[in-house]
Amino acid sequence: MKYWSCCRRKTSDFNTFLAQEGCTTGKHMWTKKDAGKKVVACRHDWHQTGGEVTISVYAKNSLPELSKVVANSTLLNVHIVFEGEKEFHQNVKLWGVIDVKRSYVTMTATKIEITMRKAEPMQWASLELPAAKKQEKQKEDLTE
Repeated sequence: MKYWSCCRRKTSDFNTFLAQEGCTTGKHMWTKKDAGKKVVACRHDWHQTGGEVTISVYAKNSLPELSKVVANSTLLNVHIVFEGEKEFHQNVKLWGVIDVKRSYVTMTATKIEITMRKAEPMQWASLELPAAKKQEKQKEDLTE
């Protein structure tokens, strides 16, 4: 038996099924609803030299042609798409300021390497800027 899940008219002939008129109460669901992609975690680390900060995201089976890295001088947004409807998101408020025009990204199917040129050649204490005290208090209140 062939039928649309939205109206339940049934037929055993495939050609009749394809010629079937639309629902009287709604619309046929021609495509599967996008349930969203599964969010996965990726291992990543970073290191720095005097003038650069490099982040390595280890992303086996990623699809570089669908993935992207967007940055401005203080924010970094990493979006990696994987085989099998999976994805990784990371938003980073950077500790220092970077020169976006002189920064670059290298993507392969197993690793994404983001090399950011520092605006000022100084050591960063951390990759991310620490959260403000007010934000930390709000997070604590939510977990209680």
